[in-house]
Amino acid sequence: MKYRFFLLAMLLFSFGLNAQGNLQFNQVLVLNAQSGTQTVPAGKVWKITSYYTSGGAYYQNWSSNFNITWSSSNPNPCTGATSGTSNVRRIEKQRCPSGNNRVLINGTQLEMDGNKGLVWLPSGTTVSLIATTCSNTLSPDMPAATPYYLNDQTNPNQSFQYYACDGQINVGPVPNSLLLTILEFNIVP
Repeated sequence: MKYRFFLLAMLLFSFGLNAQGNLQFNQVLVLNAQSGTQTVPAGKVWKITSYYTSGGAYYQNWSSNFNITWSSSNPNPCTGATSGTSNVRRIEKQRCPSGNNRVLINGTQLEMDGNKGLVWLPSGTTVSLIATTCSNTLSPDMPAATPYYLNDQTNPNQSFQYYACDGQINVGPVPNSLLLTILEFNIVP
């Protein structure tokens, strides 16, 4: 009896609720740090569906230099020489911290990890994306055609160590990237 009364009460209550409109898909928006501050237009709602941040690769001194004798099993990566000795610098390659990248909603930083990428924004809400550069800290610069021993930390699941020669590495800023994918809906009465 109580169960039937509860169902009847819920049914009568639900008839008394009025919806404020239906949502109609309008477009997909992709914002980046160069988009500037964007405002959700009147009569629309936005749903943030994904947040992607990727730091550019930067280099820093890893540990002291060392001398290496090249051989057929370990040729010079720049010249291919299988004999001779070089002074080799040890450097580390890492991603700029993604923490340098921020999404601000009405001026307040959004923590996307806890929201799992699903955030609804009503009309009038402002969205700003900020990507802060980091810097190569090598001093002095690495000239072209200079072999080095690299500790590559750019893959979060695994690091690699190897001899390399990819050209010149300069001291200076490294860009970060930040993308926000948004579904825009029209509010239809």
